[in-house]
Amino acid sequence: MPVLRKDPFGPAWVLMLPERGLVRSDFGSVDGGDAPSPYVPGLEAALPPEIQALRPSASSANDPEWRARVLPAPGSPYEARPSDERLDGPFRWRLATGREELVIEHPDPAMTLGAMSVAHLSDVLGLYRDRLAFLARDPDVRHVQITRTTGRAAGALIDHPHGRVLAAPVPNRWVEEEATAASAHHAATGRCLFCEVLEHELEQRERVVTSNGGFVAVAPYAAKTPFETWIVPRRHQSAFASLAGNDLPLLAALLQALTRALHMALDAPPTNMILHTRPHAGDPAYHWHLEVLPRLTRQAGLDWASGAYVNPTPPEDATRFLRQALAVAEVTS
Repeated sequence: MPVLRKDPFGPAWVLMLPERGLVRSDFGSVDGGDAPSPYVPGLEAALPPEIQALRPSASSANDPEWRARVLPAPGSPYEARPSDERLDGPFRWRLATGREELVIEHPDPAMTLGAMSVAHLSDVLGLYRDRLAFLARDPDVRHVQITRTTGRAAGALIDHPHGRVLAAPVPNRWVEEEATAASAHHAATGRCLFCEVLEHELEQRERVVTSNGGFVAVAPYAAKTPFETWIVPRRHQSAFASLAGNDLPLLAALLQALTRALHMALDAPPTNMILHTRPHAGDPAYHWHLEVLPRLTRQAGLDWASGAYVNPTPPEDATRFLRQALAVAEVTS
């Protein structure tokens, strides 16, 4: 049975999944093949019932007339079942309770974020927001994680535009580290650290890739990987779930522009998109943001040994490159 084990020497929780085991493909790269997507319209009867969907008002649940839909994630180790944290000497563990959902973003398996209409992408982002808000209501949920993966090298298991929403009983290590730093800064200055950093970036403009009235795409000062880019709301917001409806088109437009620039500049790289957010609004210190991480390098021995990242492309260089790609994309669109 899948269990979560707490690292006694640090903040991490680790999912132990012996049911999966190691297979030959774990030791090398594997071509996903040309198998057709099981998520195209017309195959709904072979899938679990949908949880939520974007569809015409006259259509019925689980019929083929959908624009995007949410399904239970296949093979997820996280299940809705009671579980308390347990002790075994110095060790802590618990069952992998929670809920994992798969968001199919478009009927066309070949669709990309850059090719979606802003209106459609805006509706899909609203669907993610609604799922996060719903799952965060569970008192046993400590964190709701939204991820989007493109390309086998980034970990995508299906060739269809999709993302995942995971409601977990344990906190997200990286969000907690950010929140700790932000809380200390807020206690010392009375200001949001993210807001202060964003103000400085907008003044300097050295690492701002693009922006609009609601959001800024910026290469972080200490980018961990080449071309890492964050999308940050201009106004202070701790929780993505509280994002207003009129902000969704602005977020969609900026995300689409950034995606097109990455696609053009880096030849459609495998990419992870990771939402960092609090599950609920009201934290004066934390500021949600979307991290976009093209998978261009791998962690080497020094990275694992020191806990430090090695980035061969400074964010200032990446910003200039992406700005040029944006300019070309605007001319050719």
